[in-house]
Amino acid sequence: MADISQHLAELSVQEPPAAEELRTGLVYDPQMQEHVNEVDPSHPERPERVGKMWQALTEGGLVGRCRRVLSREASHEELKLVHSESYLELMAETPQFSPERLITVSRNYNSIFINQATFPAARLAAGCVVELTQQVVASKVKNGAAIVRPPGHHAEAGFCMGFCIFNSVAMAAKVAIERLGLQRVLIVDWDVHHGNATQHMFYDDKRVLYFSLHRYDDGFFFPGQPDADHTFTGGAGAGGYNVNVAWNRARMGDSEYLAAFHHILMPIAYEFNPELVIVSCGFDAALGDPIGHYDVTPAGYAHMTHLLMGLAGGRVVLALEGGYNLSSISSSMCACVAALLGDPLPVLELSPPNDRAVSCIRDTARSHVEFWKSLSVIAQEGEPPSPEPSEDSLSGKATPEERHASFGRSAPQQQATPTAVPTTEVSVSHDQDAPPTASGFVRSQVNMTASQELVVQALEEEGNTVMYAVAPQPWCEHLAMVAPLPAHGIDSTQVCETCGEQREPWICLSCHHVYCGRYINQHMVAHSDSSGHRMVLSLADLSVWCFTCDAYVDNPVVHPAKNALHRSKFGTNMDGSS
Repeated sequence: MADISQHLAELSVQEPPAAEELRTGLVYDPQMQEHVNEVDPSHPERPERVGKMWQALTEGGLVGRCRRVLSREASHEELKLVHSESYLELMAETPQFSPERLITVSRNYNSIFINQATFPAARLAAGCVVELTQQVVASKVKNGAAIVRPPGHHAEAGFCMGFCIFNSVAMAAKVAIERLGLQRVLIVDWDVHHGNATQHMFYDDKRVLYFSLHRYDDGFFFPGQPDADHTFTGGAGAGGYNVNVAWNRARMGDSEYLAAFHHILMPIAYEFNPELVIVSCGFDAALGDPIGHYDVTPAGYAHMTHLLMGLAGGRVVLALEGGYNLSSISSSMCACVAALLGDPLPVLELSPPNDRAVSCIRDTARSHVEFWKSLSVIAQEGEPPSPEPSEDSLSGKATPEERHASFGRSAPQQQATPTAVPTTEVSVSHDQDAPPTASGFVRSQVNMTASQELVVQALEEEGNTVMYAVAPQPWCEHLAMVAPLPAHGIDSTQVCETCGEQREPWICLSCHHVYCGRYINQHMVAHSDSSGHRMVLSLADLSVWCFTCDAYVDNPVVHPAKNALHRSKFGTNMDGSS
């Protein structure tokens, strides 16, 4: 992925307009960076997310072209609009808790860390989104973006989860309706995760239309709740006001997201005729994100922002949610702010959406056609009109250069994470005179430790002639599924428990059963689907794979299992000691 400077250079940075034309608002406060995971500094929801983003906006000349909105904390009354009194009381006490008690409290929730600065930082994030929304509604600014953390769309009325403490976007929508007198608010959630809490807060309220595009994977992607599916359309008296485009089992990018915009969101939105649009603006569907693993580009986000500006008289508020690749989130927010300012949009070269996306869009249309007349043509035709997709697109397949292999020993796609290194095909040929290939080099040119040499030798003996090297992601939200090792350790000679196959055995890191991989008889795939266990370790090459994240993972949590397997396989620890 190009770095931030390259993306900024592509933006049309114009001369600052006259003061009366500064109509895009920006709100940010560095105090939000004091919310820190003090147990795991490598946690992806880290302070630099907003710091680097603000730096990119400043260096790109975008901050100077906008009107700064003063930051503030949300009031207790504003917080009570969406959260319970008991939850607020608990969170208000956390600044006085000891570090040990904070760790205990954090573990009571799903994917949450809390330090003594969390409560004020979360109040500040919520207050900034509410204040910007009020200024947009009052026409003090035309539109705007809130550079805030911690995120909010997973935070339920009575508890936090998924990195989120207070639901800032839901709070801003409530303020717009109950205090500012608006009748129709559209919330667009393009974070790669479903905004479970936002949906729950407005499920029975037809004054708020909640629209979410999210990775679903048949319910296996976080937050893993069944009501993220397209069939959940709204509560009693509010049918059609909850719209889920639930992406399944394929990698989505600009073509797929814009297809959903053009064929689902925009037709419904024009019928709904909102007075305000608030975006849960997560960038974890961005190209290179270590959690989302989707391919939306900064240009794609700019085009989506531009489409939304045609609604509600241009009253659009972007509120940062997720996104964990510092480069991609910074570039994406810069592209969105440039779009809010009215800069020319970057050119997009789009291919037809993949067949899985077409199916998901069709499913959503069919679930909502009874509520929205504008969807009748799409639902009747069976799929959104688009250019004829390629055979590979219709089969759901992609080349190794385009997509990660779902499982097994196929060439993984390079992930442009902040710490990624280029993916390299490595020939294991012993021919000293063989020239390097365009994407690789011969084994003799690779410096390997003795342990790595043993792994390569073992793989060669199994008939593998080509391997692929990739930098695994350093963290995964499913690491909590890794169970302690059994007393007997790991036996590297185990075979598939279902078919007895010796090739490509994998051990489940939750229950420690062993099954064969995708390219044998797929028994580990079947086990993962039926049990929900996502983390597995290859008995062949010691790699760890997460089915849901569709990625290799290397984190200290899995090192005991890898070390036990290394001892069984080679008689030594991974560091070479005995």
